[in-house]
Amino acid sequence: MQKIYRFLLLFFAVSLLFSTVIFTISASAFSDVSESDWFAGSVAGIVETGLMIGTDADTFSPGKEITGAEGVTLLARVNARLSGEEEVLSAAVGAAAEGSPWYQGYLDYCAAKGLLTGAHALTEDKFSVPLTRAELLLLLSSLPDSVWTEINTVDGGAIPDVPADAVYYDAVYAAYRAGITIGTDNMGTFLPDRTITRAEVAALILRIVKSEMRLSVTLTAQTDNVEPAFVTLFAADGAQITVPASETADYLACGWRKTPYSGAFSAETLLNAAPLTPISTGYTPLDDMVDAIFSDILTDGMTTYEKVLACYDYLVENCAYGSSPVAGNYRPIYKKNPYASPAPTASPVSVAAFAGDRGYEYFYIALADHALEGYTAMYAAEMLDGMTGWCDHYSSAFAVLMHRLGLPCFPVYVNSRLGDDYKPHMTAVMTIGGVDCVFDPQIEAVLVSNTGKNQHKRFAIPVSEMTKEYRDWDNLEDCRALFGEFDYDPVKMSKLLDD
Repeated sequence: MQKIYRFLLLFFAVSLLFSTVIFTISASAFSDVSESDWFAGSVAGIVETGLMIGTDADTFSPGKEITGAEGVTLLARVNARLSGEEEVLSAAVGAAAEGSPWYQGYLDYCAAKGLLTGAHALTEDKFSVPLTRAELLLLLSSLPDSVWTEINTVDGGAIPDVPADAVYYDAVYAAYRAGITIGTDNMGTFLPDRTITRAEVAALILRIVKSEMRLSVTLTAQTDNVEPAFVTLFAADGAQITVPASETADYLACGWRKTPYSGAFSAETLLNAAPLTPISTGYTPLDDMVDAIFSDILTDGMTTYEKVLACYDYLVENCAYGSSPVAGNYRPIYKKNPYASPAPTASPVSVAAFAGDRGYEYFYIALADHALEGYTAMYAAEMLDGMTGWCDHYSSAFAVLMHRLGLPCFPVYVNSRLGDDYKPHMTAVMTIGGVDCVFDPQIEAVLVSNTGKNQHKRFAIPVSEMTKEYRDWDNLEDCRALFGEFDYDPVKMSKLLDD
């Protein structure tokens, strides 16, 4: 009896995403799916097959990403449907050991059927994180051969962002040739590294189980004299990404390479090898303070790594957390703003997290594309003048010091762990060898005050290794894209920063 109850509980938990029961439901039954949405037909169709349902009674969550565990569950359900083994799958789910993950039965079924061997294998760390488009197709490529009957002509090398040596090459080409997917534009671009949403999965799976839904395309290989539209680049931690060829220079400037790195990630090695392009802010009082600090803490014999460490330690050891004596809690820029500001709801703020209480919207009005640099300069000037401030001040000051050294660094709002909770916080991020790394002098200063020793636990640590300490990195890419040279109008900048 206990096993029966457990099975029922497991069934209802999992059925929030997938179901073996067939429901006849229109897409309009979901409050977050409009009949005008491109995926409305796919949602209605996949729900009717019973392979996916809503995430609750009236929502489908079309924009939610699919995790590895959900991908394996989906693989099991589709294979069982195509092979007439739904009772076998149900038995596997019911037989899963008490206390095992909710997806264990589906995993056991896939393993028993040999669906997760070789290139189709999924490492344990992937079960709780979103799958990329390439990873999901690689999983699904272990479905029966009948799924992959070719209806399209797609030459080898014709998909611009799928390199011949990619582990997912065969899976993607098989999907194109079978009409299960044909790319995201008229060039056949696949975007292998982008995560995949429930709406996209609904369309994909519907084409797998309903052959009449397949898509038609013809793609021919590029000739040798045509420049590739996309380039695959490599990071020092083993990651790789396919980017438009026009954006390659931006990635190379952050340490990505056209060939793989060898050896383990080392911030010291990579920083010492990094090209330096020193940039001043153009705001004279701040630049003078930075130059004075450099003359005190840096020497000609230092390596780049040693200089970065010296700047970080300077802020940790000499600055204090609290109300800035220069600005109070925050500079009340909104009270003396020389530029007209629309209502907050109409304000053209380009990074949502900076809106509202810190005056960023006025920088956007005054400095446009250079608003984030102006915002950072303001907080850096306050910190280096008064040596007291909040997380904004610490991270902004570090970013300014790094740009003066010649290294790319920018502030990002995240949520930082505080006991058992997470609170809004600003940290600094620098991309080293293509790897986004956290530099958080404010949190480091707290750790030092607690232990009496600077152990550099927030210095040059990859973001991927700080999942417990930080979360909600939604603004990282916006900040990376917005933060460039301090090329703002100095007159406007002075109006914003000077009394």
